[in-house]
Amino acid sequence: MVAAVVIGAAVGLAIDIGRVGGLDAWLAARGPTVVPTFDVPPYEARGRLIDVDGRAVYLDCRGAGSPMVILETGFGGGADGWGYVLDGVATFTRVCAWDRPGIGRSAARGLHSAGEAAADLRAALETAGEVGPFIVVAHSLGGVYARVFAAAGPPGGREATPRDEVLAFVMLDTYEPDLGVADDPALSPEVRAMVQQSLDDGGAAFRAGEDLDWASTLAELAPLRYTQEPALLLFADPSQHYGGHDPVVTAALIAAWYRAITVRYPNGTLEIVPNTGHFIQLERPDLVIGRVRQLVVEQHAAESEPAAAGPARG
Repeated sequence: MVAAVVIGAAVGLAIDIGRVGGLDAWLAARGPTVVPTFDVPPYEARGRLIDVDGRAVYLDCRGAGSPMVILETGFGGGADGWGYVLDGVATFTRVCAWDRPGIGRSAARGLHSAGEAAADLRAALETAGEVGPFIVVAHSLGGVYARVFAAAGPPGGREATPRDEVLAFVMLDTYEPDLGVADDPALSPEVRAMVQQSLDDGGAAFRAGEDLDWASTLAELAPLRYTQEPALLLFADPSQHYGGHDPVVTAALIAAWYRAITVRYPNGTLEIVPNTGHFIQLERPDLVIGRVRQLVVEQHAAESEPAAAGPARG
């Protein structure tokens, strides 16, 4: 009951999907009577396996241009969870999706933290000759991996350069376990305890489903309280995640979430996407692609400003 109230039906659905091996497997397990509210396009595996410390990491990169867009999917998902977004973004810049350790085509690595997964992605990109700077698009639990990836340095102890930098985020209904709602003094002790129990239950599910060392991952998130990079935050109506309770409690939880999300992303723009659920990238791929294009265009404009000004003439 607590998890359903606090995590919400949509995030709970994502956990359920992850447990059975992804969206396609989830739909297949429920038979022909389950009709998704969104189109699930087939995925053509055009990527390759990259050797990282003797383990295979699957990386699918398409298109050309800079900045590069990294697609980080939600719990239990991999490159095949990006539907139309992967090819849509590839029409105007380079974009890479991947399978995290033990998911899809990537080899397992045993119990590991989000930081260790981020190191795998950094190493795979470098080995494959893929360079930044990056814009990271993350869905659900992928938001945790995205924030840790942005904070991680380049592989092998190499000195960081501008090509290693994360310039901006597009966050799609991301899971924010350290948002601070469980500590909001405006909530009653009972509600705060319910929120914390929900977070603990989520962490246990992530460990079981992705071999994710949740305690170590939370420790990696601890110094990343504020995300200073520009971020476009595309979220479903928060009542989907905090509903199902007494209306007063639901309203208090939603208000706490709004307070916390603006603190987390001081340079973010929050957009509640109407008539969508948790899988915004599948329900509104046009919107996601358009917002990514917006960031790419803004970055190109920023790069051209000094050149456009030209040298001073006397």
